Amino acid sequence: MKKLLIFFICIFIYCNCNAQDEAVKFELSAKKFLMGTEFEITAVHTNIDSCKKAMYYAFKEVERIEKITSNYKDTTEISYVNRNAFNNPVKISSELFGIIQRSIQYSDKYSGLFDITVGPLTDYWGFNSEHPIETEPDKNIIDSLLKFVGYKNIFLNLTDTAITFLKEGLKIDLGGIAKGYALDKASEVMRNKGVNNFLINGGGDIYVSGRKSKDLKWKVAIKHPRDNEKLAATVELENTGVLTSGDYERYRIINGIRYHHIFNPKTGFPAMESQSASVINYNCEEGVVLSKIYFILGKNGLKNLNEELPYFIIDRTGKNYYNNAINSYQLKIIK
Repeated sequence: MKKLLIFFICIFIYCNCNAQDEAVKFELSAKKFLMGTEFEITAVHTNIDSCKKAMYYAFKEVERIEKITSNYKDTTEISYVNRNAFNNPVKISSELFGIIQRSIQYSDKYSGLFDITVGPLTDYWGFNSEHPIETEPDKNIIDSLLKFVGYKNIFLNLTDTAITFLKEGLKIDLGGIAKGYALDKASEVMRNKGVNNFLINGGGDIYVSGRKSKDLKWKVAIKHPRDNEKLAATVELENTGVLTSGDYERYRIINGIRYHHIFNPKTGFPAMESQSASVINYNCEEGVVLSKIYFILGKNGLKNLNEELPYFIIDRTGKNYYNNAINSYQLKIIK
């Protein structure tokens, strides 16, 4: 198994020698590969050792959550559930129970456009593995897999935190929610360790706490979905997240068509209305779910979306769509 190193960079930020209430501050950054992507933490703090310690424990928290939620490792709790829960109640941790319970609530709220039982489809497309599909997808196979997709075939027993699959072949994939949950929990660890000014980037999903400096909010970039060297937009944030779903990280172009890892659970095929969808939300778990809903619906579904939630959508033609709510975050479109 490949060993990964965490690198720390320490940068002097400022020193106001005339103000007794302001100490020297430093900016530190660290990276680690977790949950199938790169997690990076950047923090501003007066004590380097305390900040390093907070970042270490934040990474450990993400690693802990990965050991519960990843269905690509046989030893995780969710993998055990997937192997044993058909017609057999499996008692699970209250944490995993809560994640699954909230996932079902999101499914109910958004008409099944978010569904954690897409595991069979995820396996078929292979974008979360080292062997993604390389030939034209077979609609007959996909249609046959859709019969195994349906969150209502999950039964949760509230009295003993047990889960049962009501249909054989069901498989849970928490990839659409776990990273957002991990961002929330890692942020909680940072604050509990006394570090309040930081940014956590989990593969393009970002949460910021506090400010980069006294007079400067964190400036967060939204990636251009068709050019790795460019940005689509920037926003300025504090104490909230910007969560993005895009078709540019895990994909294959087959016969001129871009197939990617964000599926519409109702069709079994990747959603094709958008190139990218970003939302701003203080709750990262909910935010990553919403970014997928907005991505699937695209501009044609804007009338059904919450205008109070700041969003920035790039449709399949590359045109930008956003609402007034995001303007309060100093949205800057980059041409």
